[in-house]
Amino acid sequence: MTDTIKGRGYWMLALILAVAMSATRVGHFGELQGPPDASWAVFFLAGLWLREPRLFPAFFVLAWVADLTAFAMGTPTDCYSPAYFFLIPAYGALWAAGHWLGADPARARVPFIIAVGAAAAFVTFVVANLGMYWLAPSPETTNLGAYAAAVAGYFPGYLLTMGLYVGLAFVAAAVLRFKRLASE
Repeated sequence: MTDTIKGRGYWMLALILAVAMSATRVGHFGELQGPPDASWAVFFLAGLWLREPRLFPAFFVLAWVADLTAFAMGTPTDCYSPAYFFLIPAYGALWAAGHWLGADPARARVPFIIAVGAAAAFVTFVVANLGMYWLAPSPETTNLGAYAAAVAGYFPGYLLTMGLYVGLAFVAAAVLRFKRLASE
């Protein structure tokens, strides 16, 4: 599942991931009806399959532009503060985890991918929320413990969404591999 992708297939995958993030991220705050945000899965899968570090900033800028679009469409700008910069290391954790998994075929086993992906998702959640706590404090939360308790319930949904998108991507990759092998 982590074969090296080359040529046109590489750029096609990059485009598919970019479209998936663009199509789902604009409504990721829940104001617009649509599928849940695929950003976590996109960063993880791009690190795993595309592996080109120079693409990380491109995907981050794409996420930023999608967020600016959402704000222009009426999404509240509460999440747009200096804390937004914490998304760089947060999404970097997902990218790095995928990149690390893809560097060694021995690591590309489903249970290991699930464990590393879940750990990276947890790091992403913690880093992003620490940024919000430190740089965009809510008047309702006065200490870190209260803030952690307030946001902890969101993590399972984020993890499930990421897992579903990653699972769908792996099923699609398996189907494409099967079709390719059947046609040879």
